[in-house]
Amino acid sequence: MEVAEEIEIAIVGGGICGLATALALHRKGLRSVVLERSESLRATGAGITIRTNGWRALDELGVASKLRQTAMPLQGARDICLNSGKQREIPLGGGETRCLKRMDLITALAESLPRGTIRLGCQALSVRLDSSTSSPSLHLQNGSSIKAKVLIGCDGTNSVVADFLDLKPSKLFSLSEVRGFTMYPSGHNFGNQFVQVKGDKCTVGRMPIHNKLVYWFVTQKVMYGRGGLEVPKDPELIRQLTLEAIVYTII
Repeated sequence: MEVAEEIEIAIVGGGICGLATALALHRKGLRSVVLERSESLRATGAGITIRTNGWRALDELGVASKLRQTAMPLQGARDICLNSGKQREIPLGGGETRCLKRMDLITALAESLPRGTIRLGCQALSVRLDSSTSSPSLHLQNGSSIKAKVLIGCDGTNSVVADFLDLKPSKLFSLSEVRGFTMYPSGHNFGNQFVQVKGDKCTVGRMPIHNKLVYWFVTQKVMYGRGGLEVPKDPELIRQLTLEAIVYTII
């Protein structure tokens, strides 16, 4: 019978939450192991907007100065409602607001961790309490097991840690969003402002990351079918629905 590996702190999930938790522990002198099921670091989504409190947290983690080099500060927001014809300027306040590439954040957190902290291709299938020590025991897809004195779940939707704790199941959000980047090799003239346009069927928006890269998104309500909420998974269908939503909003 294979003997389970014993570690002090196990973190399930190598996304922003898992990596930030591991880095916070590391800066306090506590070693942890991050178990990520994918074979590489994942950055679901495209851009991420971080406000004042978020930058304070990144300062404490020691990665903020590096991230600021590729993310310009936003000075305000323009909100346009096509239905009413109203347009308003919204100050972002005296704090710091920047949009950055999600992968840049993931990379900065990962590179600040000691070598060996992140284990890729390491999927946790279930959790149970060890009968002799009452410590949580993780069973992995490769057939091995890990005993941890402390187990932290940062594995998002379909979390094995949440199942172990018998938490309420996740619910499908009623909005779907397509996100992406547009690169302007010669630079853009949008300024450092977040712009959002609201229509009957969807909302589109954009914000600059730096003087050549712009993050954009299209948000629309999820379709309802006989079985309830229906989320398209075919890439071509998603592309067509997104283009249609943009046309409806512009009109």
